[in-house]
Parts: sequence; structure tokens; C-alpha cells
Amino acid sequence: MSSRHLLPCLALLPALLQAAPRTQAPDAAWITFTTAHYRIHCPKAFETFGRDVAGRVEGIHAQYLALVGFAYEKPIDVLILDPVMEANGMAFPILQRPHVVLWKTEPEPDSAIGHHHGWAELLITHELGHMHHLLRPARKPSLWRRWTAALGPLAEKSPRWVTEGYATLIEGKLTGSGRPHSAIRASVLRQWALEGKLPTYEALSGMDGFLGGSMAYLGGSAYLEWLETKSGDPKVFQSLWTRMAGKRSFEASFLATFGFSPKDGYQRFCAELTHTALELERRSKAEGLRQGELVAQLGGWATELALSPDGTKLLARVLDPKKPGLYVWDLKAPKAPKAAVKDAGEPADHAPLAPVLPPTRRLGRIHGALPWKPVWTSSQTIAYQLRLPDAEGVLRPQPRQWRLGQTPGAAPAANAGTANLTWKEVGGIWNLVDAAGRPLTRTLAAAWNPTATPDGKWIYYTQLSASGLQIRRLDATQPPLEEKPLPADPAPLVKDLVLPKADEPSPLPTPVPVEPRPYRVGPSHDVFSLVGYSSTPSGNSYQLGAGGNDILGRLNWQVLAGFGNAAGPRGGMLGMAWRGWSWAPSLQVFSALERPFYQDHLATKGFDRERRGAELALEHVDQGRPWFTLRPVAAFERVLPVDAEGFPRALGGLEATLGSFWSRDRQGLRASAALREFGGRTGGQAWALTRLSLSAGWINPWAPITLEAESGRIGGDPSAYDRFHLGGVPTSLLPTSLDANRVVQAALPAYTAAGNRLQRLRGELGLGIFHAYVEHATIWQDTAARPSAQRVVGLELDSRALGLPMDVLRRLTGNLTFTVGIHRPLDGVMKDRTVGTLSVIVRP
Repeated sequence: MSSRHLLPCLALLPALLQAAPRTQAPDAAWITFTTAHYRIHCPKAFETFGRDVAGRVEGIHAQYLALVGFAYEKPIDVLILDPVMEANGMAFPILQRPHVVLWKTEPEPDSAIGHHHGWAELLITHELGHMHHLLRPARKPSLWRRWTAALGPLAEKSPRWVTEGYATLIEGKLTGSGRPHSAIRASVLRQWALEGKLPTYEALSGMDGFLGGSMAYLGGSAYLEWLETKSGDPKVFQSLWTRMAGKRSFEASFLATFGFSPKDGYQRFCAELTHTALELERRSKAEGLRQGELVAQLGGWATELALSPDGTKLLARVLDPKKPGLYVWDLKAPKAPKAAVKDAGEPADHAPLAPVLPPTRRLGRIHGALPWKPVWTSSQTIAYQLRLPDAEGVLRPQPRQWRLGQTPGAAPAANAGTANLTWKEVGGIWNLVDAAGRPLTRTLAAAWNPTATPDGKWIYYTQLSASGLQIRRLDATQPPLEEKPLPADPAPLVKDLVLPKADEPSPLPTPVPVEPRPYRVGPSHDVFSLVGYSSTPSGNSYQLGAGGNDILGRLNWQVLAGFGNAAGPRGGMLGMAWRGWSWAPSLQVFSALERPFYQDHLATKGFDRERRGAELALEHVDQGRPWFTLRPVAAFERVLPVDAEGFPRALGGLEATLGSFWSRDRQGLRASAALREFGGRTGGQAWALTRLSLSAGWINPWAPITLEAESGRIGGDPSAYDRFHLGGVPTSLLPTSLDANRVVQAALPAYTAAGNRLQRLRGELGLGIFHAYVEHATIWQDTAARPSAQRVVGLELDSRALGLPMDVLRRLTGNLTFTVGIHRPLDGVMKDRTVGTLSVIVRP
């Protein structure tokens, strides 16, 4: 490696050696709580939450057999994480590796999951409810299904509203709390019914619209409760699951269980729900309601509503699907919406019932992160946080400030009579209350998040609607209301849905203490099959084998056997990586036979050979901002040409990448650099390889653009096997360092061009999940004239650009990537041919 490249890399080492202790990465300190049916793995830093989960899990497990009709008895791994400082949980009922991920951050009280006796209890009952529901095995499975099935029959057949709705139903039954008992579920069902916006049966499982993704939980659990009540059988769902575990589809099983189709039943449910909500509205209006004047209709959820200290501006964090961010409205001179264009002679327009008031100012996403936890620090400045990734990729808050003007104003004292405003359930509905707990609003839509003007005359608050949250203004001089129940319906068509049923004592047993031990790889280690493949003009090859890893991904290994056509490559590989240290070592041993003379479109002489060797590398990955990787590597191989004597080839050096991006809202710039610097010897002759690529891109929501330029040089006395060669794709059999002189182009045969100099330009245009590209690559010998470029245009789909949950996929399939492409070379032997390619690569 030359000094001009080595010195910048060495400059990074002090920062790496002094990095902050790791908390959640595989190389951090982890502990495991082992119970009869579960292995709970958590970072040592989360031990308190881990003890809570471990102490409850067996008591909860004992309830599932009677409730669900099946309990999975093999060990289930439970991972506890906190990657984005939000409340969530995920269940993966994969037959080969069932596991659950729990995020320990508790939800906010006004969130859809904020109603519970305890966060750990709610989270466990819901996510493990998924597992014991969806892991039910098939009745009389075929031999083919025994070998190939990744999911159980219920997981394969159930629509989303069933899987999420049933787990939500379970959380309510097992805890006596949760969403089935919450004011937020009742408010959503009631308000959507009153506005005629209950989702269609098809949309019940969808993700579109305001709170659309939540309807599978809220509406799905309510529909299931209605079905259970209609049937009069508390075990009716066990009958449904038993039928689904056989040959019948979900629709056929549902019809056999209830006597009507799921869609017909849902439509009747919506009719009864709407009738009950309208009857409640009629009775309540007759007794009198109080809600504030509608100021603005928002398109999404809103939090942190707050008035500036001088009372002239209103702040909210708005999760609008199109324009999320911090919104500020100037209350003295609000920004008026655009007037509708109308023809002369038209009558005056009716004032909108739900006015949309654009914010005076908006602060959207910054570097991909939405501003979080905003607080007025003066009438002209707002303090907020950005959650940006640290070296582990975990989001951490970083303080920021948003200045609205040049001269911050003094903050007047808050009005004593309204400083302690809050909200609580009154008659099962969220309402504003004063410091003494007396109601200030009486509404059928939830009202919460109040903030008062400094003079105490007005209260601004958020109220639920089916189109998004509303901001309303209430006259604070009105006297408090009498707290009284809403008028009861003597014969409601549905009970405990438009108003929540009261919480019940938890029927679960008292938690028991469980002691942890240090995490070990062995108990959660799993073995799976692996497949690699490539089909390009340079040959067809496929690899079959096995691999394994533990639940954290500390130890990954794979064994592959390679087969293919005459061009290959063929051979075998054994590789492993240990990610239990911040510098992760890896070792690959391989044997590969390459026969480019047998390529279909370009028979290249002199390069048919067998390669046997090994690569040893260390890798350090920093997922922060900017992100970078460093990979020192040493490799050796013995090259055995078909018609010549064998010789040794060895190399050592460094692979490094550095990248970041800068953005506002949905537009920005990204840049990255990649360096490969190797020194080696082949048959006693020394050589040095340098490849440097620079990439820059425009981030936008329409068609992202990326431009990449690469330059390379091989100095010293390289052999023909060391020079750059254009064409082909990497293979799972060969380590990356020993293939560093390949210039990848799937549309061209290997060795389309060769030399010791490289220049490559590539432009990409994003088209949804695909990207269109044009590439110019030139490889030549510096002692000869530079030839014209090899040009290729094409359309590719790269798995690394799909935003897939790579940590989950690695647990199930190893370190797998794939690329699918359609290409059109414009020069050379493949000119004007349309080429389709597929490449699947697995690495340890």
C-alpha cells in the first residue's frame, strides 16, 4: 500500500481504539435468561427489562394452550433491543427459527399502545400470542411440505387483520388491559363509524390512509370480539384454527365455522357498529356536548402541541404522510389556504367544515431524521432532537435548535389557572380536565394534548377525526363541566366497542425471578441450507451447501459446493466469520476451477486454471454518520493453469469505504468513496493494485440520480493473472480480495478487455425498486494507446437497495445478496444483444 493512501487510514485508528463502549451490537456484552420454553437475550445494559420479561414469560406461556388451543413447546428465542427509541415488537413464526424481537422503550401515553398495566406484560402477551397462534403445525402434512415449508398453515393463509387482530384480542384477554380496553381503540372505531369511514374488508388488512396500518389491530380485534359474541362459543376460534391447519383455505374454514363469509360478516359488523355509534351520538347531543372551535384539519397524527411563550405561535410535531415535520402557525397572521378558482357568476362557496390551515413555517426531515421532542426555548427559538445513528446503527438523540427569527423574545409567566391542564378518560373518552380533574370538554371524539395561551383565555388541543387529527381552540373562561356518564343505550347492537370496557385485574401469575448468564453462541445456533447462483455470458454456476449462525450473528459459517457449465466456475468453499469482536475476523478456504475458454460468446485463451487458497481478513464497520468500513486482508492461492506449471500468488492490503448523506425533507445529496489497495507477489514477481471510486448522488422522491467514477492502476511487474479484466460477476466461491482485479459487468464475458489501467464511469437513475444505468469502462495497457470504452446500458434490481430487514434475513438465510438485470451492450463482441443476468451471492 502506498503511503498516500496508508496515512489517512492510519489516522482513523485512534478514533477506533477510543470508541464508546458498544451496547447492542453483536460484540457488546449480552446476557441470556433461560426458562423452560424461552431463551431471552438482551444487552447487559438492559438487564432490568430483561429480568421483567424473563420473570413473566412462563406464566404467560401457561395461558396459551387453553386460550389458543395450541402451545409451541420447543425453545423460542427472544431478542431485546432498543434501536430507534420507540415502542414496538416483532414476531417471526418461522418454522426453522421462530424468534421474537422486543423493543424496550415504553410507548407514550397518547399512542395506540399506551394503555397497559405494564409494557413488558403487554409486549410479551401480544408477540408470543402471534407465535403460539401461527406456529400451529399442519394436520397430515405431505412429505414435500415437511421438507420445504417455512411457515405454518395459519401464517400462510391468514389475512393481516386476523394475525394482528387475534394477537391484540389475546393481549386484552391475558392482561385485562391493552388495546381492547383502551379509549383510543374505542375512539377510532366510534369516530370512523360516525364519519362513515370504516375501512372496507379489503382495506382492513391494508396500510393506506390515516391510521390505516393500525386498523388490522384495532378493527381486526373488534371484529373478532363481535364474531365470538355472535357465536356464543368462547372457543370458536380454536375451531377455526383447527380447520385452517388442514387443507381448507381461510375463507372456507371461516364459512364452515360461522356460516357466513368473512366479508359478509364484516359488513354486518360495520352496520351494527355504525348504528350503535350513531345512537350514542344522538343521545349525547341531546344532553349537550362541548368542544372547541376547529382551527385546522391535519392529515396525520400530531404530538407536542405547544404555544410559544408570548402566545403568538402554535407548535406541533405532525406526522403527515406527505409533509411530516415540526409545524408552526402564526396565530396573529395565519397563512390562509389558497382560494378555489371559480368561474364568474358562480355562487359563493360554503365554508369548509374542516379547514386545512397551512403552517407558517415547517421543519421537515433533516438527514433522513424527523425532528423529535420539540420545546419552545423562547418565542423565536425551538429546541428539538434529531435521532441519528451511532457506530452500531442505533438511533441516538442529538440536540438541535430552530431559530424562527433574529430577536428572541422574553417568555411571560404562564397563567396560574391553566398551567396544570391535562387530559384523562371521562366516561371512557379522552377529555380535557383542569388542575382539579374537572372536565373542560365533552366530546365523542378524543380530546387531549392541551396548551393554554399565556393570558389564560384560550386552550388549544388536538382532537381525533377519521381524516387526521384536528387542532381546536376552546374558550378557557367557560366553567368546568359536571363529570357524568354518557347516556347509555338500553339495547346496543354491539357492546364494549364504541366505548371501552373497564380494565380488569391481570389474571397472570406473579413474576418469578430468573437469573441470567453470559450469552453463548451454542444454544441459539441454527443450521440452514444455502444456494448461490450466477447466469451471465461469462458462464453459469450454482452453489449448494449449508451454513449456520446464532441469533446475534456472532458466529457465521458456510460450506458450499460449486457446479456449473464448462466455463464455471466450479469447486468448493469453506468460510466463517466471528462478529463477537469489534474487529470481526473471517477466514475463507476455497478451490475454484475457471474455464473462460469455454465461454459461449468469447473463448479466451490462457486463463483456464484451478485456484486453491485462503483469505484471512478483519473487518470493522461503523454505521454512524458518516459510515465507514475498514477491512485489512491477507490472501494466498496456488494457481494451476491447465497447460502450464503451477505457481503461488499472495497479496495483502486494505479495503475501505466511507460515505454519508445530507438531506432536507425528501431531497439531498449523498457521497461515498471506496478504496482497494493491495500489494502482492505472483510467481516471485511483485505488483501493486490500487482502485479508487468516488460516488455522488442526488436524493429525491422522483428518480434518484447517482454518478460514479473509478480509476485503477496496477504497477510493478504483474502477470497476466494480476491485470484488470473486464466482465463477469463475483462468485460465492472466491474471496473478494483475490477477485479484486475483476471489473464487474454482468452483461460481458470475462476477459472482454485486460490491462494495467482502468477507468470507469457509471450513471444510475432510480425507477422504483429498479435502477437504469449507463456504463463506460476502459481497460488498457499503459504501454499501448488507450482503446475506446466498452459501453453498456441496462436495468437492474439489487437486493441491497430494497430496504430489506437485513438483520432478520441474515438470521434465516445467511449473508445473501442478489442482482437481477437486463442489459444491452453497445460495443464489442456482445454489441446489440439483449442480455438477461442473475447473480446470487452468499458470504459468511
